[in-house]
Amino acid sequence: HRAKGSDDPYKEIDGIATTRYSVGGLSPYSHYDFRVAAVNTIGQGPSSDVVEARTAEQAPSSPPRQVRGRMLSTTTAIIHWDEPEEPNGQVVGYRVYYTSNNMLPVNQWEKQMVRSANFITIQGLTPNKTYYIRVLAFTSVGDGPLSQDLQIIAKTGVPSQPSEFKGEAKSETSILLSWVAPPQGGPDNQITGYELVYRRADDTVEKKVSFEPTTSYLLKNLKPFSAYTFQLAAKSKHGIGAYTNELSIDTPQTSRSK
Repeated sequence: HRAKGSDDPYKEIDGIATTRYSVGGLSPYSHYDFRVAAVNTIGQGPSSDVVEARTAEQAPSSPPRQVRGRMLSTTTAIIHWDEPEEPNGQVVGYRVYYTSNNMLPVNQWEKQMVRSANFITIQGLTPNKTYYIRVLAFTSVGDGPLSQDLQIIAKTGVPSQPSEFKGEAKSETSILLSWVAPPQGGPDNQITGYELVYRRADDTVEKKVSFEPTTSYLLKNLKPFSAYTFQLAAKSKHGIGAYTNELSIDTPQTSRSK
């Protein structure tokens, strides 16, 4: 058997002595080609014609991607997302969970469902409060996992969280951070800069640095062989948006020359 349309050689299963067999280890909701050949003590006979079959659906095994949002007014937000990387079937809808109290379990958050669309508007938010938003996809079989928190402040013109915030150590004393800018709602809400908050694991005092609009930043003069945490927020003329979730990166140990 092999995946339909694949140029890979057929995978063979030997030693089957019955006229029925259940093939495991296949991907959900995927087409496969099968053929059968009889074997005796002299050798293998010719293969049958190819039979095509598709595996059944499962619930998605990954969350929706690129969850992002912005405020349309002080009480209404619009949230967008992309289909999961591993839908495992036909996605029939999405559930969007939101709350201003992220200490509550998710099953106590407010929720809305949407079918055949990858965006939703949430109304009735309380101005100036920070909201936490998570999204899951579901197939006819069940629910997939929830996305990570998206934080958004209910204030017109304030940017939402930067997304895909990540970093890597470039030397013993520097870390390169990168991200995707949050969506901007028109010329009056342009991002004017970013604020980065960071802290060494052993320190209690946070440090802040501000810089012009960009999608990467090289932070220098760090201590070698140390764990650092980072959070990033975008700014507009209306104020500062919600910070990203905390990102942890280690600087490497100083290499000693022999």
